[in-house]
Amino acid sequence: MAFLGMRGNGDWVTDQRPKNWRETMLYLYPNGEMPLTGILSMMGSEKVDDPEFNWWEKSLPSQSGTVSSIWLTPDLSSTEYTTGGAVGDVIYAACAAAVAAEFRAGHEVLLRNTANYLDDTVAKVVGTLSNGASSYIACKLIQADPTTTGLADCNRILVIGSVNSEGDTMPDSIAYDPTKRTNYTQIFRTPLSITRTARLTRLRTGDQYKEAKREALELHGIEMEKAFIWGYGLESTGSNGKPERTTWGIVPYLVANSGINDDFTSNTDFTDTSWLASGEEWLDTQLEEMFRYGSDERMAFCGSGVILGINKLVKEYGNFEFSAQTKDYGINVTTWTTPFGVIHMKRHPLFSYEVTNRNSMVCFEPKNVKYRFITDTTFYDDPDKKNTGRNRIDGTDEEYLTECGLEFHHASTCAFLNGFNSDNGTP
Repeated sequence: MAFLGMRGNGDWVTDQRPKNWRETMLYLYPNGEMPLTGILSMMGSEKVDDPEFNWWEKSLPSQSGTVSSIWLTPDLSSTEYTTGGAVGDVIYAACAAAVAAEFRAGHEVLLRNTANYLDDTVAKVVGTLSNGASSYIACKLIQADPTTTGLADCNRILVIGSVNSEGDTMPDSIAYDPTKRTNYTQIFRTPLSITRTARLTRLRTGDQYKEAKREALELHGIEMEKAFIWGYGLESTGSNGKPERTTWGIVPYLVANSGINDDFTSNTDFTDTSWLASGEEWLDTQLEEMFRYGSDERMAFCGSGVILGINKLVKEYGNFEFSAQTKDYGINVTTWTTPFGVIHMKRHPLFSYEVTNRNSMVCFEPKNVKYRFITDTTFYDDPDKKNTGRNRIDGTDEEYLTECGLEFHHASTCAFLNGFNSDNGTP
């Protein structure tokens, strides 16, 4: 093509100028790393020899329960108690069979009206019957009805000791069974494939095979981390007719096993209130329940919206105690000292990155989470990299594979909290 006059920088044929390229890729990722995986590496692991693994848990017996009514006769129908219980009188506390099974003759008990503690009455258990709707606990009053009629409103019974006379025989015992818990190993596979030609082609962004291998390992870890948090445990059959298993993640597991699961935006105790007006009270209520059991420390993974919501409460009320970031459980955390216990908070990138998880927090005790595996993360390279053999493919197929799951202890010490920095209804 002919060109008259002085040529300028914009007069070259399209793509004739080589321009200047940064020969690498720039990545934008959520701020952080895979903290749950980091904690697991600190807490140890255990190999299993079956894809279903089980463990047993036992909690402290409640030794208490609900009372539906008080009777003067064991048939629970003839004469209901109304007034005048005196020392030595025997009354029958109607209750569920499971409640009656918690008590034995010789227990010292407190018969309580939860609406008025002045009605508390102490008695000795002299017999029990665990028989469906006809179940009862027979109690001999050690204390007269304090208000003459208060015992009639009793709705709770609890063990406060045992009463035994001199030279008496040994009382009957009560045995408590442990609870079986189950989880499954899940097969995680992350493949990488590249043709021979592509592998030998020079790119401005560097070695394509090395990048594919790096990215596959990273995604392998991220997908495992997600399953450890949100996966639902199930054993089923895959499309090839072979067994297929998914492992329980901590959030569905604690929800399914009586852990704390609450959302400020839908909690009816705070209907039509703002986060600033009621968020602190809601949070205190959840923390009090969570710290009833277990140690005085928890680990919390949360989204950036949780940090924002707590920060707003700090500015509004100023009665929160945080320490600077410290290293704990192998990761950097911010320690939050509450009246109920200490929480080591970690902003989790997988919570912050997904808008629907941004205002969520999951709390647990790291010592109660164990990594169990059949095959730890392994890289399976392509034996035909040299492209030899009659049936070779013109490329490379490789993968990372892990078969693993988590063991969670005592779901009642865990909490999944949602709705931080959000209003409940229309305040």
